[in-house]
Amino acid sequence: MAETELEHGEEATILGNTPPTGDVQINVSYDLALKYLGGFGPWQRRVFFLMCLPIGINALELFAIVFLAVEPDYHCRVPEATFSGLNATPAELLNVSIPWELKDGEWTRSQCKRYTYDLLDTTINTTYRDFVEAHPVANRTQIACDQGYEYDTTEYKSTVVTDWDLVCDNSWKVNLAKSLWFAGKMAGAVIGGHAADRWGRKPVLLVSLAVDYISGIACAFSPNYAVFMAIRFIIAASTTVTTLALFVMSQELVSADKRSMVGMVIWVPFALAYVLLPGIAYFIRPWMWLQITVTMPFLFFISFWWLIPESPRWLISRNRHKEAAAVLRKAAEVTKVAMPDEVLHNTIPLTMTGEKAKKKKVYTFVDLFRPPNLRKWTLNIFFNWIVNTLVYYGISLNTAALSGNFYLNFAISGFIEIPAYLISIVILNKFGRRWPLCLMLLFGGVACIVAFFIPKHLGWMTTTLAMIGKFCITASFAVIYVFSAEIFPTVVRQIGMGMSSMSARVGGMVAPFVNLLGSYWAPMPYVIFGGASIAAGLLALLLPETKGKTLPATIEDGENFGKEDAIYIVDEE
Repeated sequence: MAETELEHGEEATILGNTPPTGDVQINVSYDLALKYLGGFGPWQRRVFFLMCLPIGINALELFAIVFLAVEPDYHCRVPEATFSGLNATPAELLNVSIPWELKDGEWTRSQCKRYTYDLLDTTINTTYRDFVEAHPVANRTQIACDQGYEYDTTEYKSTVVTDWDLVCDNSWKVNLAKSLWFAGKMAGAVIGGHAADRWGRKPVLLVSLAVDYISGIACAFSPNYAVFMAIRFIIAASTTVTTLALFVMSQELVSADKRSMVGMVIWVPFALAYVLLPGIAYFIRPWMWLQITVTMPFLFFISFWWLIPESPRWLISRNRHKEAAAVLRKAAEVTKVAMPDEVLHNTIPLTMTGEKAKKKKVYTFVDLFRPPNLRKWTLNIFFNWIVNTLVYYGISLNTAALSGNFYLNFAISGFIEIPAYLISIVILNKFGRRWPLCLMLLFGGVACIVAFFIPKHLGWMTTTLAMIGKFCITASFAVIYVFSAEIFPTVVRQIGMGMSSMSARVGGMVAPFVNLLGSYWAPMPYVIFGGASIAAGLLALLLPETKGKTLPATIEDGENFGKEDAIYIVDEE
């Protein structure tokens, strides 16, 4: 049709021509447009590539805390004047000022206690040997660090830990900062979805990118810990809004058969940035400059005002058909196709009117819990999201606890996500949803538990098992996302996905404090991660398989989903 019109010079259907004027009303159909633009054609690929860039930069902001809050070796500061008369070496001064303690089966210098003495002038002005004989270890008094701390600055010149003494009794504050990040993500999930539906994907995206940049730079100049946490909360909320807007736009951009692929591939830049971050952190050690470095790329996204279009589907849903038509004309120019008249002047009504529209029911999250089966599946899915988030961020944010080079381990942890995302596409198509989800969670859980019971001299094996756990949990995260979208009925699918995302933040907030338990018993965090993963994997077997099944449309369909004798009600609306 398009070729025939081009040959005859028809004006209304040629790309880039002046749109019809007069009384002809524009009524755009994006689904029809995809027949000419392609399900994932040149225009969609160009826009999709640009949308992937902020996703990657968001990973830098998320995981930067691992390097911003590195805890170097430290011990109590001891007033130099106290032992000035001993003429002792630095090692000898440590022996008389810092006690030894048994930790995880090894003797190490205490980091949070020091010796105190009731010294006389004659005691101070003596030899080291005489001082030790006069004050045997059994008679020395230990107190908490009352003069501050001395940090090893050989590797890290400054971190938020060293600047604000977030150690010993204050070490929990680092984990609180990590936990508040996920509280910020929860706030962003609530705000972002409603804002993007009301004001549009593009304006919300641009505002969130601006907030990302401003708050990221401000964070680098935080005067104290409280301000640092507050700004990090804002960064978390804005990056979540950015991610949600971009993900939704990518799903609305392509045809239905390309959504799973796009939904997986969009996270590959996230993993690539994850791999890149330790390289950046290796060369930029002061935390302030590292924060500025990971934030500066957001400045580039000012160009999105001109490069990223508004979602045509959203414009159509808001009856802004002229703007949608303008977007499609530009898309046709990029794709080098003709845009037929039927696309811009579709005769099929897009909205319901009259009595039928009045009778349309408004659903809420409460409808997820009304029918018994749907209630069980909803709770099961929520628990699965919580566990996936708990284990994913628990391992990712605790990379420093692994044996071997910190930077290399972190890079491997990010790199392993790339094949996990890509392989999950094959797994979903070939093996379904339920068993792959179950097995990935089981294997990941067992790997996590076994990892920290490996002897310390086999550190490479510990790291390998932890990375296997990371691979499995990344893949299961990808599977549960698709699985959830297919189990929830159409009338409450968006609500179900939103509630799943919110429940996931609970796991993110808990993960840093689970890692804190490692200070009491090193394997504890990974025992918890592994146990929760195994429990979620077994519970996944109670969910119905969705591969190749007709998706439930109504609440009744959702209640009967998975039953062999189920009769699905077709929603003719």
